[in-house]
Amino acid sequence: MDLMNLVGPLMTSPLLYPLLSGLCSLDGVLPMIPSEAAVLAAGVFAHAGTPSLLLIVLATALGVFVGDHLAYGLSRSVLGPRLINRSQRVSRAVAAAGRQLDRRTTPLIVISRFLPGGRVTMNLACGTARLPLSRFSPASAIAALAWAAYTAGLGFLGGAAFVENPLLGLAVGLGLSFAFGGIVELIRRRVARRKLLPESS
Repeated sequence: MDLMNLVGPLMTSPLLYPLLSGLCSLDGVLPMIPSEAAVLAAGVFAHAGTPSLLLIVLATALGVFVGDHLAYGLSRSVLGPRLINRSQRVSRAVAAAGRQLDRRTTPLIVISRFLPGGRVTMNLACGTARLPLSRFSPASAIAALAWAAYTAGLGFLGGAAFVENPLLGLAVGLGLSFAFGGIVELIRRRVARRKLLPESS
């Protein structure tokens, strides 16, 4: 209850919206930023009418869009290759994503938003592959809006289901988000494995 008393004033403050935008922007290059939890918490509180669910979605989408372009720009700079090559796992993931961008740009960028670590990897791949902004920006906008609506909506549903216990609603929202991301990742791996089977036979 003490935690809710601390968080409550922020959730009803006009500063919430720029804060969400800022967190989601930084999350584009610093994945340890807890932007998802912040958006879910705002969605939980939005069930009471304040803050506005629509403004949460718009502020979040704007922040995600900006963060995507920060990662994209960073990967196109002289620092990009150095940062990517510091981790073999990230380097392989970026290379694998880059090879598929020519065929399925928008679906890949949108789906990656819902995968654990997928957002940063895909944005780095887009910048490294020199994907034109004319293709990257529209796909990023769609992905940002879809993720913002999904995440805030989960929080809103959690707030509706657990009116008396907002913290429980937040926990359920986080659990569902992680579960959904895991399911999407499993499906992606199975599809990729099936594509490899004909090639190896």
